[in-house]
Amino acid sequence: MKTHRSVTSSILLALATALAPAGAAGLPALGAPFLLCRANFSGAYNLPNSAFFTNSTPALNDAGEAAIHLSVLGNDTRGVFYHDGTVGGVAYEGPVGAFLSDVSINDGGRVVFPMSQSGTQDGIWRWDAPTDSAARLTNLPLGTSTWGSPKVDDLGRVGYRAGFPGGQAFASWENGSVAIHATENGIDSGSPYAFLFTPSTNNLRQIAGKVRLGVAGQTAENRPDQIRIWNSDGSSVLIAEDFDSSASSPYSRFDNAVSLTDDGWVAFTATATDGRRGVYFSNGATTRTIAIDDNTTVTEVEFFAPAANNAGQVVFRGRNNAGLQTIFVGDGSELAEAIHEHDLVDTDLGQARLDQHDPSPIFGGGPAINQAGDIAFGAGLAPPSNNQIEWGSGLFVMRAGGGIFADGFESGDASAWSSVTP
Repeated sequence: MKTHRSVTSSILLALATALAPAGAAGLPALGAPFLLCRANFSGAYNLPNSAFFTNSTPALNDAGEAAIHLSVLGNDTRGVFYHDGTVGGVAYEGPVGAFLSDVSINDGGRVVFPMSQSGTQDGIWRWDAPTDSAARLTNLPLGTSTWGSPKVDDLGRVGYRAGFPGGQAFASWENGSVAIHATENGIDSGSPYAFLFTPSTNNLRQIAGKVRLGVAGQTAENRPDQIRIWNSDGSSVLIAEDFDSSASSPYSRFDNAVSLTDDGWVAFTATATDGRRGVYFSNGATTRTIAIDDNTTVTEVEFFAPAANNAGQVVFRGRNNAGLQTIFVGDGSELAEAIHEHDLVDTDLGQARLDQHDPSPIFGGGPAINQAGDIAFGAGLAPPSNNQIEWGSGLFVMRAGGGIFADGFESGDASAWSSVTP
């Protein structure tokens, strides 16, 4: 039977880690990618045939358990895949016609996800690994019609973006009650925010996110943008602002999603005023540059949210100096490639290559990282010598504490894919 870490020990570990300076731990040494499931039209692994998670971002907890939203499951249904580190399978299948979205998982094995178009069952749902049971957690606040990007913390609280007919709010749920952290001007005329973007939540019931300043309807890109952290009482701390908000800012614009750690640091992607895109990590007083697309190590930072842990390690998608799609990990002092396009991985079908049969992206969704430095990602697969044969998409975890490729394959060894079929 899978043993789940207690909530108390998880919180103590998170708080203890938060006392260490962000970025002090260095980069994790990553083991070979471990396949959790493989989606395909036929011959799938740990999934039914024709179940897919394309463009879904995985969730990964500190116990090494992973979950991902299945955008297609079958019979007009969607669902959730869960893996406990040893075995995995479909944990939950939604009602016919209902829509689910990206999932979150805490250290107690609770998975949360939003569900809509399920009639009276719309709201934020939870599935618990220890009991293998699912139920709706909340549909609050009253009048909410959408529940975006919910994230569950290790005490079971959930932060999310609540959508109303007139606007949106950042909210958090705990034991049946809801706190409003921030609102848009469309539902609160006293709010300075015209639009709230994708939120991120930590274990201290804080919510971070990008906001656009203005009254309802003032959502053009030339409006001032800020990144803030809000507490459950509505107070907030400014982390970063763009040039439209402050003429001294080095940023011309921010991407829409961020990642918040327990010690009040936020990872975000921004375009600098000189036109270069970069990934940054800031607590509002100190900002670390994780990567810049300066054509040396990174030639492109892709439009997927970075993910960060309490050790100051930030993982993100981009392209390396060979133009290959890559998952990078950095801490402001070091930057490394975790894995990239054409790398070889072990699967249930034998050795496979991260590849696609067409120009589609190799990786799907954003990567995830836990407090240990383990990384989860989804990627397209093909046999090593012919990328015109589709082996579907795999969900992988790379464990911290080992060499990058245990089989001796060196990342970046061009000979490994020199025989690729055009």
